[in-house]
Amino acid sequence: MKIAVWHNLRSGGGSRALHQHIKGLAQRGHTIEVWTSSEGDSKFLDVDQYVTKTHVLPLSMETRIRDGYWDKWWAMQFEPETRIRRMLDFCRRCADEINAGDFDVLFANACIFFSMPYIGRFINIPKALYLGEPNRFLFESSPNLIWEGLPPASGNWKKADYRDKYWEDIFKIRQARVRVREEIYNYHSYDKVLVNSYFSNENLLRAYGGAGEVCYLGIDASLFPFQNLPREPFVMGLGAFFQHKRPDLAIESLALIPEKTRPRLVWVGDMGDTVYVNKLKELSQQRNVQFEPREKIPHEELIRLLNTASCLLYTSTLEPFGLAPLEANACGLPVVAVAEGGVRETVIDNYNGLLVNRKPEEMARAVERVLTNSGEFERLSRNARRLVQEQWTFEKAIDRIEDALFHTIGKERGVVVK
Repeated sequence: MKIAVWHNLRSGGGSRALHQHIKGLAQRGHTIEVWTSSEGDSKFLDVDQYVTKTHVLPLSMETRIRDGYWDKWWAMQFEPETRIRRMLDFCRRCADEINAGDFDVLFANACIFFSMPYIGRFINIPKALYLGEPNRFLFESSPNLIWEGLPPASGNWKKADYRDKYWEDIFKIRQARVRVREEIYNYHSYDKVLVNSYFSNENLLRAYGGAGEVCYLGIDASLFPFQNLPREPFVMGLGAFFQHKRPDLAIESLALIPEKTRPRLVWVGDMGDTVYVNKLKELSQQRNVQFEPREKIPHEELIRLLNTASCLLYTSTLEPFGLAPLEANACGLPVVAVAEGGVRETVIDNYNGLLVNRKPEEMARAVERVLTNSGEFERLSRNARRLVQEQWTFEKAIDRIEDALFHTIGKERGVVVK
């Protein structure tokens, strides 16, 4: 196949998944070109050795004050805001080049700004999308739910600041409704939408009114080797330094372990919010937990940590899939994880890890169980490696994505691909 890949990703799980797919498809002889924006992160993706060319087209999503005034005007008419208009223009430019390139299929990936990418609207060849998750800001509840109403107007209407909030709320909700409409339109522009778990597929159905197709990821054993190193009494966390990854919950949980045996927490993230990291440091000092945040460390250091830690504590909120538990398992590291989201499809309770409720006391007991019982650790570690080798291999993941792209072409051309 001659494959056009489109993405607008920065560092993180989405980029790691795409790197895996591009590497595997290229090794099987497929020709690949990549299109992305100047807002994306081609350096982190690092696929130049596998692709014919990476096209980086200019895109600016910064807005000025006057753009805000126009956005309010457009919102009242149910028209797209400035950032959507810029994305539409960017995608048209990408599509013009892709459509002229004699490609067999478009393999689109997520957008850091809008999740459901707009590129599908403008492509006239078969097109598949690999979507990590729907736009959680629009379709999920959260501590700052966009649809939550203001306090009742009675008693507040005489206050100038309330009147300002009232009108801002009208503009904000109108803009959100336009985004929802546009994202649903984008979903229907693809011939096939692929997702990373059955949990993600259910979210897709709830958000966009239609299901996708589960196409599991895998682990490249050459990148996550088991080195059989001596284990040290520390716990690892993996995930960006943002609230939804919940490193604060990991700190609160470890604080419940007796001080004499309390492990330190080494949290590795590819990006972060400096203000939030400082709050985590304050919390760890208050709870007397040794907290070591490490951002964007070399891959070799990550592998060393995964091979010397005694437990991975996975606290992410409704993680769609979560590569981290499987990467840890490949290195022989058992996982203690919250039993929600796609993690329930990769972590088998009491086999390659322990699943618990989102309660610090349960997490603390599970971590103690792994750290203090050497026989239990060895059993979970051995099972973890076996599970990755049998069910979650890199080769099987590439089989799945290759079959999905072949079927996308067959569907569009009216050919049944066996």
